[in-house]
Amino acid sequence: MLFRILDTPTKQGQFWRDFDRLNEEITRNILDSQFGNVRNFPPVNLYTKEDEALVTCLMPGVETDQIEINVKDNVLSIHGKKKAEELAEGTEVHRREIFSGEFHRTLELPFRVDQDKVAAKYKNGILNVHLPRREEDKPKKVTIVAG
Repeated sequence: MLFRILDTPTKQGQFWRDFDRLNEEITRNILDSQFGNVRNFPPVNLYTKEDEALVTCLMPGVETDQIEINVKDNVLSIHGKKKAEELAEGTEVHRREIFSGEFHRTLELPFRVDQDKVAAKYKNGILNVHLPRREEDKPKKVTIVAG
């Protein structure tokens, strides 16, 4: 049967397009299972100093009223929803790689956070979350008494 498909010029092109799509999907699944889901949304960066952390998230196209940020102890959770593009009736999608739908990211921070002082800013599709370290978690210098 494979030879019949390859003998027909019009079906040959479709066969290889389908084969390429299958190969891409298998490769993605293998990478996801070995290295974690590489398509997590939103992508994040986490930076820390001695007394604070900064999380930066790329969220183009997400409205601020669709983002929820929660902090408890040393865990930051970001929930949200990115609306899908509105397509005119009869539009055929050939490729859709831009994320849309609900998302959830959870990050474990290296210290507990002062929840009352957490601040977040969103500008040009970038969310910055400033996370100050709890005072009782900050390193304390111990004074040595002679004697």
